[in-house]
Amino acid sequence: MAQRFQLNPKPFTDPPADPLNRVSLIPRSAEQKLAADNLGDRRPLAPRTHEDKPFGEHSDALQHHNVAAPPHNKVMDHDPEKKTGGSVVPKTAHHPHPSEDLHDANSRHSLVPRSLGHNSLGGRFGPGKNQAFRRNGRPVFSLSDDRVMADRVLKTHSPDMVFFDVKSLLSVVDDIFKSYVPSIDSSSSDSKPSVVFKDYADHTSFETFAELIDQITCEIECKCLHGGESHGMMTSGLHLDSRNTTTFSVMSLVSKYRWDAKLVLVLAALAVKYGVFLLLAETYATNQLTKSLALIKQLPSVFSRQNALHQRLDKTRILMQDMVDLTTTIIRIYELPPHHITAAFTDHIPTAVYWIVRSVLICVSHISGVSGFKQDQVMSFMEVSEIHENSERLRKINAYLLEQLNKSRLTIEEGIVEEEYQELIQMFTTIIHVDVVPPLLRLLRPIDFLYHGAGVSKRRVGINVLTQKHVLLLVSDLENIEKELYILESLYTEAWQQSFEILWVPVQDIWTDAHDAKFESLHSNMRWYVLGEPRKLRRAAVRFVREWWGFKNRPILVALDPKGKVMSTNAFPMVWIWQTFAYPFTTAREHDLWSEQEWNLEFLIDGTDPHSLNQLVDGKYICVYGGEDMQWIRNFTSLWRSVAKAANIQIEMVYVGKRNPKNGIQPIINTIRDENLSHTLPDLFQIWFFWARVEGMWESKQRMLKARRTKGRQGFKEEEKDLVLQEIVALLGFGGEGDGWGLVSKTADLMVRAKGNLFSQGLAEFNEWEVNIPTSGFLKALNDHLMMRLPPHHCTRFMLPETAGIIPDEVECTECRRTMEKYYLYQCCLE
Repeated sequence: MAQRFQLNPKPFTDPPADPLNRVSLIPRSAEQKLAADNLGDRRPLAPRTHEDKPFGEHSDALQHHNVAAPPHNKVMDHDPEKKTGGSVVPKTAHHPHPSEDLHDANSRHSLVPRSLGHNSLGGRFGPGKNQAFRRNGRPVFSLSDDRVMADRVLKTHSPDMVFFDVKSLLSVVDDIFKSYVPSIDSSSSDSKPSVVFKDYADHTSFETFAELIDQITCEIECKCLHGGESHGMMTSGLHLDSRNTTTFSVMSLVSKYRWDAKLVLVLAALAVKYGVFLLLAETYATNQLTKSLALIKQLPSVFSRQNALHQRLDKTRILMQDMVDLTTTIIRIYELPPHHITAAFTDHIPTAVYWIVRSVLICVSHISGVSGFKQDQVMSFMEVSEIHENSERLRKINAYLLEQLNKSRLTIEEGIVEEEYQELIQMFTTIIHVDVVPPLLRLLRPIDFLYHGAGVSKRRVGINVLTQKHVLLLVSDLENIEKELYILESLYTEAWQQSFEILWVPVQDIWTDAHDAKFESLHSNMRWYVLGEPRKLRRAAVRFVREWWGFKNRPILVALDPKGKVMSTNAFPMVWIWQTFAYPFTTAREHDLWSEQEWNLEFLIDGTDPHSLNQLVDGKYICVYGGEDMQWIRNFTSLWRSVAKAANIQIEMVYVGKRNPKNGIQPIINTIRDENLSHTLPDLFQIWFFWARVEGMWESKQRMLKARRTKGRQGFKEEEKDLVLQEIVALLGFGGEGDGWGLVSKTADLMVRAKGNLFSQGLAEFNEWEVNIPTSGFLKALNDHLMMRLPPHHCTRFMLPETAGIIPDEVECTECRRTMEKYYLYQCCLE
């Protein structure tokens, strides 16, 4: 124990610095606290041995400050009048301010590196000799002492590949730390927390370390009991130096273990100490043996003062939890692949280990010192500050390591996703399969079952049921699938089921409980196969269908042959246009269908309006029209009735709305029906399907042009010659605007189209072109008259949905044949 001696009687010229005003995350030395509390009674630093130097020779600077270390067991004579060997130079010679020398001496003898900067994991230190060097009001320090301390910690580390289940042992330790002292004065058993017994039967490997844990417990407890002058306050300089010595002594006991194992073993030793104390407190009132042991340990008065005891234990538990959290992070770090444990971790883990072991000593000191505090005495400022500052330090280290851990895990995860993504590319492009099931299993893993059937007949089946079958993968999200499902349900006949199977693969980047509920609602009535537990779909699979197959927001239909070869990355256009005739959905089949197909009204409305098809069969003219101007619709239908009567023809008019129909179209449909203006498509789904077929025709044509470009032919010149494509583009331009438009034809005859105002003008001028009907025919006479009335100026818009990478670089205007300007349109329409 350090001996008291008189300080230099030189009076102070200025008040000492207030320790409370310092920004510090490191425990302040006890002498600084005493200097602030009692300026007249100061205790010097205890003599130090070479073993007590916390960072080797680097921290020994007594001679540098002209203070000679006295020999051990001698009282230092501070009388400036005495001159002896090894005398101390008076403070007035070099230190006019006495408090500066006291602070400087404390910082030189402190066991904590005083030079950790603001960004260091160790935190910042209070004022010292370098306090004058500031930047933006904050002291500037170096990291040299932190590195010296880390180097010394590394010298105690010599692992020999000894491994054990650190997570299981840490879980037992954590259970002990989270145990609470029950209220022993309460007569009601309900006030005690419920006890949940855990089965530790599989924790047998800890027997090997029982002796080592006892050694660590003994080392810590003995040093904490004898290292300081006070049990409760821990204020002597010797105690602080001894704590540092004990820290390295404990680390030398676990030198052959990995960093995470060291921490778990040391925490286990603390758990033994803490657990025994809790057992004594819990059974003190009911067990005679416990009462006798508590009497020897001077604990009866402690257990009778529950408020002070619980305050002390609660503060200690905070530090314990921070130690467990940081240890858990370090365990998770060593679960990473070895090549990912980089310097971002290894440069700071030794520092973390040092401060955790040191914090264990603090906890043991507080547990061992509970018998020393006085009646109803609360924890002192130094004790609370010591725990708080160490907790803050551990949390900062943990936050940094967690940040690096998350970055490493993200890097590892991205690497795994990239590797799996490349495997999927090879699986569906280069590898030859004998069956469709293996590539499906690779794409859909770890999901290994499907749902099949609707309603009560729905059952779980294995993916092997698709063996040697043509499979259409319906890939979509959960928000934009209703229209496709509605149309597919109407097309999914016996003929379809005999030719191929449909498998719905829902894709969501993020799954929530709401998505699960919607998935259950959507697939409950599906008659085809549905992927089970789609939330488990891997990121690599989601990336593959998005980047390689071009899935964005609109559903796609990927066609696979019985051997797993991709026939089409989106067969929807072919299915919309030709339905089952498009089977097996290959590019060659698509080319053959277009070469056989004629552009006429029957082809345009096929599958969308059976009523109009029947009228065509009966030899009637069919006028398809659209728009949102109700007044124009009334005028247009009235003009057609007048022209039909004057020309003695039979005409059927069909309202098809516009592209991407919203709820605003439904009132127009209702008005047309109520006023009996014309026939309309049955509902919004059929209107959507009409325009989806037209868009599918455009997409299919573009795919043909892309295939020609791949073969070295000029796609744009081919587009100029493709009259069908020009008609499709004109229709898409009409459907994208709210203005009226019309198209009239008869069976396989000429198709006449025009914008609304031009068409209405031509019909109103019927008497000018009716004379040409006998020689040219009705449609030819009408078309010639409309061509003569074309305005000199026009503005044609043509909006395309973003599809699977086939947006053309150039599109020509359908009226003047010039290349149209390209714009980007971002649209969000909510009704």
